Amino acid sequence: MKTDSSSSLTPIISEEDFLPLVQKQCQTFLAVLRFLRNEKIAVNKFYYFTLMQEAERLEAFLDDHAARANLRWLFFSELVACVRNFSLAGFHLLHVLDRYSDYLGGNRDSIRGDFEKESRDTLDYFPEVLGRFYEELLNEASSQGIEAQEVSVPTEAWRVEATPHLPYTVYSDNSSDETERIISIAQSYRRTLKVFKQHRLHRKIKTKDLSKIIPSKLNERLMDELESYLHNIQSEYDTHIRGSKTEKSNQWVITLRGLTAIPMHLFEFLEWLVHFYERHERHGCVNEESGVKTRISELVDNDRLLSCIVDFALYYCNRYLTEGNEVAERILSMYVDPITCELPIPKPQGFHARPSTYVSLIVQEHGTDVFMSVGGKDFNCRSVLELIEAGGLLADMNAESALFKGDKRSLDDLKILAEHNYCEEEDIPVELGYLKILRNL
Repeated sequence: MKTDSSSSLTPIISEEDFLPLVQKQCQTFLAVLRFLRNEKIAVNKFYYFTLMQEAERLEAFLDDHAARANLRWLFFSELVACVRNFSLAGFHLLHVLDRYSDYLGGNRDSIRGDFEKESRDTLDYFPEVLGRFYEELLNEASSQGIEAQEVSVPTEAWRVEATPHLPYTVYSDNSSDETERIISIAQSYRRTLKVFKQHRLHRKIKTKDLSKIIPSKLNERLMDELESYLHNIQSEYDTHIRGSKTEKSNQWVITLRGLTAIPMHLFEFLEWLVHFYERHERHGCVNEESGVKTRISELVDNDRLLSCIVDFALYYCNRYLTEGNEVAERILSMYVDPITCELPIPKPQGFHARPSTYVSLIVQEHGTDVFMSVGGKDFNCRSVLELIEAGGLLADMNAESALFKGDKRSLDDLKILAEHNYCEEEDIPVELGYLKILRNL
């Protein structure tokens, strides 16, 4: 073993001396992948977990020896990383399917049937891709002098169809700040959907070319950011609400927990698929002359990959986040103390489209119901049309002011809007800066 002249602390191993080391390290990994050929073995969450572990172990070994910086071992190392990406994505999606009843339990769930069917259709793609990676790994291993050997792999855990649960016997007695925590969780959930929409991810992506959206519109960093928002919400819930009296008595609260977990795991699923394309197939720092990216792209059906990312995962992230947002707003409405406030009417034209839109956006931002009371009738301030209708009645009455009823946070912002004459002749005030974002969504 030699020493690198550029760094006296870094020993150098020859490619020939490295061969028996990698020969030994990759056998279990290849043996687990080989089971994809065995129709008697269920490709389930437990299988993907084992494959993920073996891929991580081998990838760490290869990275420790700087194999991706060596042209001879670059392609082999990239293939191992690709297997790890797809095994992680498959694991997260199967985890959602396995835990679905725990997350939502069939309550108020109109999405489940479609989601489960499309999840299974999506998962059919994974053994196909992994099988092609396996064949290419065998070819590459053989060309480098590696012999695939028979290795015993325990498969009992892969045969488990359903994991039994112990009875729930632990409950929390701490209810001192439950209400504040629940409100915080609901508000955080709504902010997550807002970020999702700011990036236009709720809109249909029409392109048929992954390179047009990755990384410009979708990238690993953004998927990780959205997953982190939901993970923080879940952590706050599990720390302060799980097992509480409120959780037992309010079904909407535990439903929000499930509607946090599902899109969280879908973002993890997305993160690994986007990472695969961004790092290993198209934009990663791999020597172009090596031809590695081209060889990997030939193993992956990019039309199917695009469908997995856009038509399946992003689509259902949007559906579950939208559903969760409705639950969060319902929860917020349960825990607010409504107040009333009399505010002046916009001058000179009253509640026409523009001021009504700003009022509606403020109410939508806070997620609780606010009503304008005119002539004994309540008009929902979420609706621009209802506000315009109320404005017509106020004009007929020659009224100078209108009575609003709702959450203090919403009414405080409506007061600021009214103080600036509903932005009829001036810019949106700094305190209401979010209106600039919302009006463009």
